Amino acid sequence: MTITPPSTERRQDWKLQALDDVAGTADWLSAQRSMDVRDALPALVLRLDRLRELELEPGTRLELMRLYKRPVLKACAALPNPDPQAPDGGFGGTGLTAEQRLDWLMRVNLGQLFQELDRKRYRCAAATEDNRQWVLRNLFKFLRRQIRYAMLARRPCPRQTWQDLHDLFVYLVIRGNVQLDSAVHVDAFDDGFDAESEYKRLLLLGYAQACGLAGQPALDLLQKAPEWARRSRLSDPGAHLGLFKLMLVEVSHDRPMRINDGSLREGFRGWVLLPADAFIQFIQHGTRRSRARNAA
Repeated sequence: MTITPPSTERRQDWKLQALDDVAGTADWLSAQRSMDVRDALPALVLRLDRLRELELEPGTRLELMRLYKRPVLKACAALPNPDPQAPDGGFGGTGLTAEQRLDWLMRVNLGQLFQELDRKRYRCAAATEDNRQWVLRNLFKFLRRQIRYAMLARRPCPRQTWQDLHDLFVYLVIRGNVQLDSAVHVDAFDDGFDAESEYKRLLLLGYAQACGLAGQPALDLLQKAPEWARRSRLSDPGAHLGLFKLMLVEVSHDRPMRINDGSLREGFRGWVLLPADAFIQFIQHGTRRSRARNAA
């Protein structure tokens, strides 16, 4: 679906006055409920795009993102779904689809908010741990939506998706929210949200897409990935020098993890992922099925 310019009658929406007005935004979003998604989408995209450029207090941006989340998800649900059975995912052309654009805008705004809350956590009333958790959970949610969509639609992720994911996880490790190689697994947050498992799940999805997994196997993977992520382990590359066929998570590169065709001769900035055995078996079987179907 392409995004068309607004009609003359709706041009008032595009003046985008008072984007930082929480009550005004709530009223505006409420007014969009009666509109067809194709009519409401251009202004929603533009508002989110302009929002990320505004200098706002973290508390204001937090309230706005809470308001936008549900309408964005509802708009995405009303858009055409990717078809994993189709060679092009059911979409022609190149560039971002409308759903990819919305997910990207939410992710960018949430990422900006997360940084602001942490940077001002000692002098900002909104920088509570509960608010920080909400932002982080939803930041991972929209990253997962982007990576899942790319796999099902057989399209690349928006530029910087993987780099932003790696940077976020490295930051959480440095800050102490994630304890790698710990003998005792501890959830990062009291509500059971585990950033490490979320990260590993996305690494598994990205690797599967890079292997060409498509069709029904891709849909099956989405169901199995959370459990396989919990059973996979991130490890220091220095412990695996000289070993062959390792899965490398290179956090300085905007790409998913990759398999090292040779032996690991030197360390790098990142980790080695030791995946659950069932995941490797599934990928091998699933990619054979995908190749056979494409050749038929």
